Amino acid sequence: MTVWQKLENEESYAVALYNYGTSTTNHLQLEVGELVHLERECKHWYYGKSLRRDSRGIFPKSYVVIRECHVDRCGQTVVASAGGGGVVHDIAITLREWLQHWKALYTKNDERFKFMEVSMRALLELRAQAASGALPQDQLRRVARTAVFTIDKGNRTLGMELAVRTMSGQLVDPLTTSTFKLNALHDEANSRIDKNMETTPSSRPTSQTPTARTYTVVANVKNFVCRMSDVAELSLALHDSAGNKITESVLLKWPPQNLAVDLFTAPSLVFTDLGSDIKKEKIFLVCQVVRIGSMEPQNVDHRRSTITGVVQTSSAATLRRPFGVALADVTLHLANQHADKEIQLPFYPCDKDNMDSLLKKVISNRDLKDQKHTQGLWVYLQMFEGDLKQIRQENPHIVVGNSAFARKMGFPEVILPGDARNDLYVTLVSGAFSRGGGKSSERNIELVARVVDKNGQIIPGVISIGAGVPLVNEYTSIVYYHDDRPRWQEVFKVCLNIEEFKEAHIVFLCRHRSSNEAKDRSERHFALAYLRLMQREGTTTPDTNHQLAVYKIEHKRSQSSDAEAEAAAACLGLPSRRDELPAGADRGLTRGPLCLVHRDTLVVATRLCSTKLTQREEILGVLKWSTHHAEGTLRAALARLLRVPNDELVKFLQDILDALFSILTQVEEECSEYTEQSYAVLVLDCLLVVILLVADHKYQHFQPVLHVYIEQSFCDALAYEKLISIMVWAIRSAENGELASKRLLQCMKCLESLVRVLVRSRQLRAALGSSAGRSEHSATYCPQLESLLEALVWLMRCGDHALTCQGSALKYLPHAIPHMIKIYPDTKLSEFTVWALEALPLGRLSNQRLHALLELVRGPLGTSSGARAVLLPHLASTLRALLRAPAEWEREAAIKSRSFSKAARLLGADTARLVDHTQHQQFVELCVETLGEVVTLLGRDDVGPVEADRGILARSLLPTVLKIAVTMMPERAREDGIPNDDPLLRKLICVLLDMVRQMSEEQYTMVMKSVEAESTGRSESLVADALALMTSLLQRPVFRPHWADMLHLQHYVMMHALRLLARMLRDNLAAVKPTDTDSMNSIHSTLSEWFSTVGLVASSSPLQLESLPAARKHRALMLYGDIRRSAATLAAEMWHSLGDHKRYFIPQLVGTFLEVSFLNDDEVRNIIIPLFFDMMQTEFNHTQETYGEGNLRTFENELIDKLDVLAEAGRGDAAWRARFVSICGALCAAGPANPAGPVSPALRTAGATLVAAAARQLDALLQYRAAPTSHRMYLITSVLKFYEQIERPHMYIRYVHRLCAMHRAAQQCAEAGLTLQLHAKLLEWAHTPLPPRLRHPAARHHTHLALKIYLYEEMARLLESGRQWEAAVEVVKELVQVHEQTALDYTALADLHESLASLYRATLHQTRLPNSYFRVRYLGKGFPPHLLNSKGFVYRGNECDMLHNFKERMLDEWPEAEVLLKLDEPGEDITESDGQYLQINAVTPVISEKWSHLADKQIDERILQYYENNNVNKFIYSRPVHRNEDAINGSSNDVSGANEFATRWLERTEIEISDPLPGILRWFPVVASRTYLISPLEVAVETMSNTNRQLKRVILETKSPNVILHPLTMRLQGILDPRVQGGLVNYERAFFAPQYAARHPERAPLLQRLRDLVAEQLPLLKWGLEVHASREPDKKMHALLVERFHDHQQKVQQGFGLRTLEFDATSEASSDVQLRVNSRDSTDVDTRSLTNNRISDISTGTDTPSKSKFISAINWTRNSSSGTLTPRHKKRSRKVKYDGSQWYTTATTNGVNNAINSAINTAIASAFNSNSISSSSLDTTVSPLRELRQELVTERPLRADVERRLSQRTSFVTSSEPPSNRDSLGTTDSNQDEEEPPPLPIKQSHRSLDLDSENNNLEPNPLPTRYNYDLVLSPRNSYLYQSKRRNTCDLPPANEKAPTPPPKKRNQSNA
Repeated sequence: MTVWQKLENEESYAVALYNYGTSTTNHLQLEVGELVHLERECKHWYYGKSLRRDSRGIFPKSYVVIRECHVDRCGQTVVASAGGGGVVHDIAITLREWLQHWKALYTKNDERFKFMEVSMRALLELRAQAASGALPQDQLRRVARTAVFTIDKGNRTLGMELAVRTMSGQLVDPLTTSTFKLNALHDEANSRIDKNMETTPSSRPTSQTPTARTYTVVANVKNFVCRMSDVAELSLALHDSAGNKITESVLLKWPPQNLAVDLFTAPSLVFTDLGSDIKKEKIFLVCQVVRIGSMEPQNVDHRRSTITGVVQTSSAATLRRPFGVALADVTLHLANQHADKEIQLPFYPCDKDNMDSLLKKVISNRDLKDQKHTQGLWVYLQMFEGDLKQIRQENPHIVVGNSAFARKMGFPEVILPGDARNDLYVTLVSGAFSRGGGKSSERNIELVARVVDKNGQIIPGVISIGAGVPLVNEYTSIVYYHDDRPRWQEVFKVCLNIEEFKEAHIVFLCRHRSSNEAKDRSERHFALAYLRLMQREGTTTPDTNHQLAVYKIEHKRSQSSDAEAEAAAACLGLPSRRDELPAGADRGLTRGPLCLVHRDTLVVATRLCSTKLTQREEILGVLKWSTHHAEGTLRAALARLLRVPNDELVKFLQDILDALFSILTQVEEECSEYTEQSYAVLVLDCLLVVILLVADHKYQHFQPVLHVYIEQSFCDALAYEKLISIMVWAIRSAENGELASKRLLQCMKCLESLVRVLVRSRQLRAALGSSAGRSEHSATYCPQLESLLEALVWLMRCGDHALTCQGSALKYLPHAIPHMIKIYPDTKLSEFTVWALEALPLGRLSNQRLHALLELVRGPLGTSSGARAVLLPHLASTLRALLRAPAEWEREAAIKSRSFSKAARLLGADTARLVDHTQHQQFVELCVETLGEVVTLLGRDDVGPVEADRGILARSLLPTVLKIAVTMMPERAREDGIPNDDPLLRKLICVLLDMVRQMSEEQYTMVMKSVEAESTGRSESLVADALALMTSLLQRPVFRPHWADMLHLQHYVMMHALRLLARMLRDNLAAVKPTDTDSMNSIHSTLSEWFSTVGLVASSSPLQLESLPAARKHRALMLYGDIRRSAATLAAEMWHSLGDHKRYFIPQLVGTFLEVSFLNDDEVRNIIIPLFFDMMQTEFNHTQETYGEGNLRTFENELIDKLDVLAEAGRGDAAWRARFVSICGALCAAGPANPAGPVSPALRTAGATLVAAAARQLDALLQYRAAPTSHRMYLITSVLKFYEQIERPHMYIRYVHRLCAMHRAAQQCAEAGLTLQLHAKLLEWAHTPLPPRLRHPAARHHTHLALKIYLYEEMARLLESGRQWEAAVEVVKELVQVHEQTALDYTALADLHESLASLYRATLHQTRLPNSYFRVRYLGKGFPPHLLNSKGFVYRGNECDMLHNFKERMLDEWPEAEVLLKLDEPGEDITESDGQYLQINAVTPVISEKWSHLADKQIDERILQYYENNNVNKFIYSRPVHRNEDAINGSSNDVSGANEFATRWLERTEIEISDPLPGILRWFPVVASRTYLISPLEVAVETMSNTNRQLKRVILETKSPNVILHPLTMRLQGILDPRVQGGLVNYERAFFAPQYAARHPERAPLLQRLRDLVAEQLPLLKWGLEVHASREPDKKMHALLVERFHDHQQKVQQGFGLRTLEFDATSEASSDVQLRVNSRDSTDVDTRSLTNNRISDISTGTDTPSKSKFISAINWTRNSSSGTLTPRHKKRSRKVKYDGSQWYTTATTNGVNNAINSAINTAIASAFNSNSISSSSLDTTVSPLRELRQELVTERPLRADVERRLSQRTSFVTSSEPPSNRDSLGTTDSNQDEEEPPPLPIKQSHRSLDLDSENNNLEPNPLPTRYNYDLVLSPRNSYLYQSKRRNTCDLPPANEKAPTPPPKKRNQSNA
């Protein structure tokens, strides 16, 4: 016995490693990756629950592996994932949800499948990275950010909900976040997905100022390969597309000294301080390679790289020689962030060009870049956002170790105050030197740069030749061989402090380097040039190219041993640049050892990057303000500062501000009053210029620099007093002219920065003078600030001249208040702010006022409870005055536009209104935005007490906001552009939801009282508006469908609002007096709306948790619970509280409660369903009290109606039906256990009846709804019967017309017309007014007569379209009678009689093929219950429908079913199995008794055919049974066939169906059946009788010259020359032998009847031959027939006597058809033998201009009684030739066969007119018929197309198979498909077909091209015979092979 044990860890989870598919009970199927919760275990098995689907079971242990999981649990909902929490958990849950959607996309071949596959693979990779635990924090954040974006994008693609997250990646909690903010987060996330941005939501920035972006590029050198044996320097830097350097160079020695270590510890090259323009321009990484060695390189033949050994160079080989450059465009690489990809910088050698020319040549995209390179530099490259400090914090692993840092050659975009820099970049541009010393060749110039002091001494360690190497004393240039005009373009950096900078200068020494080492050692510097670093006025040398004068060094004239030092000092007395040379200098200029070389020149360029040294004299004047003050030029210096370029000002921002504040506080004013020339005013002007400069968009990234300066570097503790006083003066002097007004405007724009300064100054002053006894707040309190605030209030009272300044004050004052509050009480500050806003008239600057209020709410005045208490009432009143609906603004704009008619005429009235409307729209948006910030603020828990503030806001604004929202909802519905997305309305709804969400019951009561106090009855209007708005929101949601959090939160708040309204409504209902009818009706109406709203909330689709994924369901339950249950509970409580008022809400609330109870939640159903019984009691008691007799009529009518409507909409299920019956049934039962108390017997009976009726109705509706479309027609009849029984005519009529619409869609016009008759039967032929319950769903008629006439006319049209002309005649006759008796409308009567005439003519002249009938039995429990009728159903097939075609359709409908091949009664192994089995056979209709008398009358065959096949409810089918006791002479081996005739009995089954066919359905169930036997003699009598009848019909038809002769020829030949069956001989041997009569004396009458029939046939044959001879037949054939007739005549007359028959010459068939038949086996075939032959009939004719002809290739099929189906893959074992003999047929199928035969003749003949065939063109030659065939393609046509084609043409298919001992043409037990057809003949050209006269009755001339061929639909595995259609395509070549047949069907099974 297996022992199951609990697992020790109850939270054990396992992941499936393999698929475990099993159908065994109690086993759990698993899919790979499925997560299972393990509950128990045994030795080899686990027992657990799948988290993917709600199922439990056992599974092998080896199929799963246990994993630690992150689990979220809420009730029964469990969300778990293996691998960890956080983003790893979210990805796992997301992938699990996506998997099912992904599979669905695959099955639908959806184009989103590929995108989701890519997204899922990306998430898998991201999850693996995040779960590895090996990522640094920055990459982990990037992975999380990318994963969140991918999830959101995938959810959007699948239409799933959008999840909003915080900056850390966690989901936002909707219950702790305001609805307004949650909407903003959804908008942001939605926009992020739309813009394809990988960013997370960020909180609101503290400042509106955007920060500058700084980037850092990190490179790691991995290898360098080139052909060189010397030591080299690698200088790497970033260049732009012009070849100019962007950054400093990083210098690397190559090869490294310690190869084994340095190769793997190579330094990281960090290029920092790069601006945002690096992403906009092309960036090149350039490596300049300089060889260190002798003049000529050593010849080496190998390629050296970093991994080779170190080269030893001689000490003398110190020349820096150009070798080449390696570079690559890294722009795309930096943008794509491929850090893991190694890139190559191809190496280009420097042959003839200098380094700079080579660099620009390669960058300019010359041919050099297109070559393949094996030499180069390999690096890894990465770019990071942030400066060096940020990189060290976020990515410390990048800059660890010996990293080399290269800065940008210039200032970064932001210069922080602490970033002191003093760098001078010197570029050696070029030089021009003359040959000296009588040299014949150009010199090898080497330039050495040194920084020296005024004494010529070298200042050591101040030159940087590149990052990564220490500072040096001098810089040595590259030596170019024999070049007197070198172009170096080499850069080095001079690093000096300020003191050294003032005293230093740079000297450039020139030296010739010889190739001979001995000579080279003796070479000395032969010339010198120098550059001053400081100019005489104290500014630094400008950034430009300097053409320096070159002086020759005369060593002989040197006064000291160090001639170079002496020359470096002496040069200061000589001009530095050539433009400074005096006149006549070309004649000589000397000083000390220096002598000017006038022809030589040296060009260098400088670039200063210094925050302390300036190149502007104006800035220097302010920085040295004390000197200028002493000289009296300070005012001029301040004025000049205003003209300094902006770029220079921002570089020295800190120094300039320090100087200005020092002037402000340290310079004494000459007078007490400020004037335009006061120092304070000038300083204020300068401050305003500097602050406005920083506020400019171009320099806005310097704003943080200014703020840092104020907070950290500013140190003037006295500046606030002067600053406040000068600001007040500037405000008060606003009326003193344009200059003062401009200064005031600038002052208002700089208000925030100025306030920052004065606040910081006051804080510093307080820090200096504070004592221990004073608090911090009192110490920083600044009473002087009050004067500034009073000045601002005064400014708001000024007139129009200060309008611009007032607007600026409103804009910038809210940004200054957060700083003022540090030195001034918040409450008083709020008071001054409100005074200032109130001082401004309400209609003035409304836009700026709203912006100011918005910023004030966001600031500290909003978070402080005291300040908020002062500010909020003013804000509420302002918003209430400005907030109006857009419609009101439009009306106001329309009124204004009338007063400006002239402007309207000029601009157009619409344009004027549009401008005004746009402005007011902005007001509404600002009001809503401000309200949103307020409600968001009041929803926080860190802003102090908010209850009073919420009450103020609700009392003031709730009615207004609600009214506007209600007004905007219908407007939104009318707008076509954005019906589902109105951001303004969405924000307004969020504000309203937040206000209601924050409202308590007490506050709601106060709001209602205040609203009622303002206006009587307004509170009721408020409630009505609230309910209307909620209804509109539920019906037309403003939030997007995938915003799940917003939708859930909306419903959650709605429930809170409904609870608040419920309390008030209950109180009002209790307070109203019963005599106050108006108030009572109003409250009842409001309560009805309230219940309706509750029902809408509960049934809202976002709340249906069963349709949500597990993760979403878990989150919803955790946050909100099940809102449906809350709504149901609230509705039940409200209902029970109504008391005696309940009766007023019946039946209004029945539909609402029914819709709620249909929700798929058991608890909701348990709450709501008992309310139905309470309604029953209420109505029963009320009717009993009122009328004396209780009833449930009103409730019953509404319940039945709503059940029908909701069930049709897809609501309700079997579980609801069972629960409804159990709960209401129990409540209806009387007894002490009933919690509702005893029930009266009358109520008990009525309630039980109603419950049973509702259950029956729902059963029928659910069965109808669940059925496929093809079976809904049948199931709808049960619905019709139910509504007919309970007398619900309006519902009955609705389903009648629905059934009619189904028939119309299926092109079943006859059934549609008969269905309309059901409606017509309910109406009368009278002018009685039509009640609503009998009206047509679509048509509008007011009387019975009008509607009934309309229905009859429609019935007649449909019946005529369905070719039921006889039924249409009856309908039209009744209409004629009605018109004659009532209307006397001759026009209508004339039309009706014309219709009658056309119907009669159609019966005789139009082709109508008979419909086939089939019996179908559905066996096995796999079918729906309504199909499991043991006796089966009879189907009405298409016209001339074949059995195999019908089977195909049935198998298409039930693809899993198998067809039983025998008609034997199946056993329990089939009937009780879970499979699907079909038993199908053809049946023959039996003419109705009403019309059976027509068979003996001389009427048209087509009329008789109609009554034989229509209006029938009885059918027969037969099976052959051989009984050897009837064998001739007791032998069963009679080869002649006579024995078979004598022993073959028929087992005939007669079945009866419930309704005649055709009817309102295409099929009806069998209600009765009986089976009996027919003797062989009876079969023979039936056969002969039918043969004679058919022969007579054919003769009559052939008498017409328009009918083809072939059918008569075949018929006569089949009787007179029976080559296969032996003809009359078999009958003679079987029945006319004396032994038969002796054995069966009781059959003597039948024998006599058979004799009479044989004798009666003889005159028919004679008449047929006469007709045959009159049609000029084939002479040979006719002669043969006459010869055979004489032999037959002699035999018959001798044996059966002579008979004479009278023929009616006028009873000719009016058929104008011509028929030809060709036997495939070249034998004559009888066209009556439908089941014996596979033939193809093709008729041809000559086209006439008036009428086109068509040819039908007709396949005939037979019904066989064989119990097995011939396998489709088998070939025929032998060929059996059949003739057209009458002797091998039976009468049982002759009804169908004759009908088909007649119909075919009519169909084919109708294609030709009487003139198409001429009797003179007949040919007597016989030739085989050639036909075109095409094999059936493997693709099966749609069933609808098949049926449509079958209804429009004839298609007959035959099959031939070996006869069996039970085979009979007279039986219909045919379940077999046909065998493989014979091989196709070789296809020939169409025009080569010659047909003989027997086939065509034509001359043997070539036939013209045949047109209009019809397509023959054939079954599977058969050939499709098709003729050419009007030359639309070419015929296939003669050698073309037939296509491959389709695969065999596998669902045929032997029972």
